[in-house]
Amino acid sequence: MKRLYQDYEVKKGISRSGEAPKLKVTIKYGALESTCEGSAEEVLKFVFNFIKEVYPDYEIVRGLTLTVDLERLLRRLKGVMAFLPKGRPVILKPTDRLTDSDLILTHLVAAYAGNQMGVAEDDNISMADLLDKTGKPAGTVAGRLSELAGGLYVERVGRGKYRVTAYGVKEFMENVLPKLEEAQ
Repeated sequence: MKRLYQDYEVKKGISRSGEAPKLKVTIKYGALESTCEGSAEEVLKFVFNFIKEVYPDYEIVRGLTLTVDLERLLRRLKGVMAFLPKGRPVILKPTDRLTDSDLILTHLVAAYAGNQMGVAEDDNISMADLLDKTGKPAGTVAGRLSELAGGLYVERVGRGKYRVTAYGVKEFMENVLPKLEEAQ
């Protein structure tokens, strides 16, 4: 998949003319071609309906594919974490009651959320940054990362870099986020 961002002002939610930006998508599938222009919500509905019409098994495939409901995740993160102007995440709730694995997962989800919001370049964190953010010994962090990767919650994306998987976000939302939401 190729991504092109030709107008970074739109990324900030402002078009050059001061109007709310519109999204325009053209879908080509064999001899079929269709275009839609409108709000992001309208265009997404159009795309999903187009796929459903052209590929009827899409609903089955979608039901078997684990994806992150980004809007739901971001709504639940409000008050739990925030992002500084350059995209650096800050955990707003006390983390002392989290297990080492939960703490690592929290920081990886923060990187993912920041990247998905467009405020952070990367969705991954280096081992060195995890050591710094968690304050845990290298052996502890390496061991928990290995366990998290074995459980498919985290994946290694390069030499000493890790990111959360969709399954890891699901685990975070179901089991870690409630602990953070309850923390005083």
